[in-house]
Amino acid sequence: MPDSPPEEVDETGGPDLISFADMPARLEAAGLKRVSAQRCRQLAEEDPDWPVPISQALKVGRIRLFDWRVIEPYFRARKSRQGQRTDIRPKPGPSEE
Repeated sequence: MPDSPPEEVDETGGPDLISFADMPARLEAAGLKRVSAQRCRQLAEEDPDWPVPISQALKVGRIRLFDWRVIEPYFRARKSRQGQRTDIRPKPGPSEE
């Protein structure tokens, strides 16, 4: 499409594609907290702030690929809630009902 913005490219002329398996090492190399590949996949499936819907990621065989330049800012801005239960909510107190 001529009206769409140009896609960012790396030195070789294409996007910097990585898989979930590549993400932990890439995060660590970027000075960010290492997150397991399984957790990256879970974030992609469940976090509404994930920048590329998993259904729109490039798929090669069974592997999903994401452009690192789109994913890295997400991890830089993400607030870690280590140890916080996200599957339960506190019961409302008397003033909240």
